[in-house]
Amino acid sequence: MTDRIKGLGSGSLGASSGGSPIEQIRASTAVSTATSSPQPGVDSVNITDSARRLLALAQAVQSAPEVDTQRVAELQQSIGSGQYQVQPERIADRLLQMEQDLVAAQ
Repeated sequence: MTDRIKGLGSGSLGASSGGSPIEQIRASTAVSTATSSPQPGVDSVNITDSARRLLALAQAVQSAPEVDTQRVAELQQSIGSGQYQVQPERIADRLLQMEQDLVAAQ
């Protein structure tokens, strides 16, 4: 049985005389940058609307503070004094709104 890799010539893996098989592959697929000349005006970039929105969202998230320390202090104070009241309707409304926003974004 012979172990041959396409593109390495007629020799098997162990019998190659021109260096290791990896070196032969590198040599056969090497791209010379000295002989190729760049073609001006060929490259172009097209930014999609969704990419622009994603960039704007990423910038907004980066500029927003991680924690609203004033809001946290207010909540801690109201919880500590027993004045904090859970509003299940408000929580449900916000969850539904988030779900609708996620569906609309798709």
